[in-house]
Amino acid sequence: MKGNTTKQRLLQIGLDQMSVHGVGGVTLGQLATASGISKSGLFAHFKSKEQLQIEVLESMSEMAFNVIFQPALQAPEGLRRLRSVMEHWLGWWRRAGLTGGCPIAGALFEFDDVEGEVRARATAMERQWRQQLATYVLEAKWLGQLAEDTDVDQFVWELCAIYLGHHVSSRFLKSADADMRARHALDALIERHSPPSHQPEAVQP
Repeated sequence: MKGNTTKQRLLQIGLDQMSVHGVGGVTLGQLATASGISKSGLFAHFKSKEQLQIEVLESMSEMAFNVIFQPALQAPEGLRRLRSVMEHWLGWWRRAGLTGGCPIAGALFEFDDVEGEVRARATAMERQWRQQLATYVLEAKWLGQLAEDTDVDQFVWELCAIYLGHHVSSRFLKSADADMRARHALDALIERHSPPSHQPEAVQP
């Protein structure tokens, strides 16, 4: 139990550091300094820098699911659930208590030209995330809330573009209107794919 508690604390510290310094910034030496545990002591939990980074990414995935998807499951299926996912996704790192931004958003750029196990894990996580978004888009389509000819993959692509645009605007540019613009972009995307007889609900500020 003590070992598990220690490892969970280390993963939490590593995740917070990853949100600030990126995946590459999380090393055994850096974690030793941040946690107060000797580097040799960390080898009881992580055999390599790559294992540490992968486990921190997996810890982030679990946290993100709890912060984003779990609350959204309380909303009715279809567009309301999809909107809830987006509302909880935008700025989720703040609600999760991370010091920096979204670790996976940073990893998408950090590892775009770097091969290896860490990149492979980040890629798998991103694909899984998009598949989950596609499930909610399909639900809305089946319920007749989106047009029959809606291209689900394109819709998901634009949802991800909205998220990344929001992340850059809110984190890097410090734009006060990032949330508003992301909501407007989501409204426009849904309206463009709405069936003729359906009037989409606007996102509440």
